[in-house]
Amino acid sequence: MRQEHLAVGAFALMTPELAGIGCEAAVLGLVARASADEVRHAEVCRRMAVIMLGEDQVPPAWRGLPKVPLQVGADARTRALRHVVEMCCLSETLTGAFFTEMHARATDAVARTVVESLLEDEIDHGRVGWAYLAARSQQGTVGGLAAALPSMLDRTFGTALRNLGRVVDDDAMEGFGYVRDGACREIFRRALRDVVVPGFETLGVDLSAARPTIEPLLEA
Repeated sequence: MRQEHLAVGAFALMTPELAGIGCEAAVLGLVARASADEVRHAEVCRRMAVIMLGEDQVPPAWRGLPKVPLQVGADARTRALRHVVEMCCLSETLTGAFFTEMHARATDAVARTVVESLLEDEIDHGRVGWAYLAARSQQGTVGGLAAALPSMLDRTFGTALRNLGRVVDDDAMEGFGYVRDGACREIFRRALRDVVVPGFETLGVDLSAARPTIEPLLEA
């Protein structure tokens, strides 16, 4: 619920950035819609939490904004590109891979429906980032991205890997889509190795500066 709520602010930030510099209408429309998607996701998660924990244990709403790197010193086009890549190509792509595994594991009918409703949107949120990056690559305007990738990768994949081990594995939770730490680690590495890295390479993004960050993540 918290993570979905924070995504509202991230997409709300990117919408005026993209509108200000201009982009394909389909991309702008999906990014603008994504804020509303995340509001709905937070409410879906809240309802699921109420089912499992009880109304008195779940806040009626969440509040707060994400800590989005402001890319101080970057021009508007560079800043927008970095924000879209980090949020969509990295974070939402990783989330899509994770939810796919959750859906495969869930046997509880309600849990499967919840994960499926989130997964469909998350896949779109990841795809719009790759579509935008592809357009910028074709224009030859991806300058400044390569140097920013190491910190972006660490904030997404590095943070996800470092956060493992904070929850005790529970057999009873697997039917609700719970993914154990060992499986989480493999999901994160597979998403980076099989989706993110090939995606950047296909679109001609220079990964030389990011390799020292990528290799330890793949071995973590």
